[in-house]
Amino acid sequence: MFCTVNISETGIKLNKGMGYFQVKLNNDIVIGIDLGGSAIRLSTVMRSGRLRHSRRVSISSRRDKKHVISSIAANIKELIQIEEGRGKKVMAIGIGSPGIIDLKRGVVLTSPNFKDWKDVRLRAILERESNLPVVLDNDANAAAYGEKWKGAGRKVNSLVCLTMGTGIGGGIILNGEIWHGADGMSGEIGHMTVNPDGPHCNCGNNGCLETYSSATGMVRSAVTSLNNGKRSVLKKLSYGDNSSITAKMIYESALKGDRLSVDILAEAGKYLGIAMANLINIINPEMIVLAGAVAGAWDLFMPSARKEIKKRAFKVLAERTKIVRGKLIDTAGIVGAAGLALKQL
Repeated sequence: MFCTVNISETGIKLNKGMGYFQVKLNNDIVIGIDLGGSAIRLSTVMRSGRLRHSRRVSISSRRDKKHVISSIAANIKELIQIEEGRGKKVMAIGIGSPGIIDLKRGVVLTSPNFKDWKDVRLRAILERESNLPVVLDNDANAAAYGEKWKGAGRKVNSLVCLTMGTGIGGGIILNGEIWHGADGMSGEIGHMTVNPDGPHCNCGNNGCLETYSSATGMVRSAVTSLNNGKRSVLKKLSYGDNSSITAKMIYESALKGDRLSVDILAEAGKYLGIAMANLINIINPEMIVLAGAVAGAWDLFMPSARKEIKKRAFKVLAERTKIVRGKLIDTAGIVGAAGLALKQL
């Protein structure tokens, strides 16, 4: 006797003689949440990693604790209702939050993006509001896990992911798992000192990678240069208002050959290269993934970054380490948070 097997996303159908036997696959659905400084991104996610229903909620104009948490809770409830209306059940929630996280207690101790967040019991609050289990982790850890699970790092067991946006976050994957460190606070790569005499950082240190290679750092550098009399098309683009300059303006001006903008991106690449050389020498990862909005300027900052890596990292290690752009673009945090929730299930 023999049978044929037909596999679909909804199940496995065995054709045995004239009869069919249906075996349902596990179609657990979870909600993945990426909490950013300017927006909350949410989506229901299937076990396959496919996003179903997504939404983006802007919080750029209001970031107080009460408003942000109530916005998260309200959108969770709406997504649950959408899935229930289609006969699906949401099983859990994963959320990546910026800041220092007490993983055991599910508490956001502090967050640079939310000034009034101190010892926020985010996991307990969302579990109470949704009546579902919640997994809480750092947003950069979630992005790193997303790239490992469904992105650029699917074929490697160790990687470092740098999320390059308003700030710079970092997530470390070792042997396929997030490395949290002794207190759950590892991966603060944006606050690696790359120049002891560099600009003051919001963390209290001087010369952090974030002060050079983040969107905020590049804008600061542009404003400082313009205030010191440097000439640039940025002056015209901002109508003389330096405070309105954005990282996007710098990138677009560099593409058109603006000398100041080209130099700023080259400097950002230089200090990024110093940081990556240190990571290569210390961790020896198979891959470094650059994700986030700033990574879009890859062609403008990577030449100077590679120059520094070649100068500072052990040759054998540097040659073995793949440096790639993230594949999940702006969904790495959502996918990673959902993956962590599914893993918990």
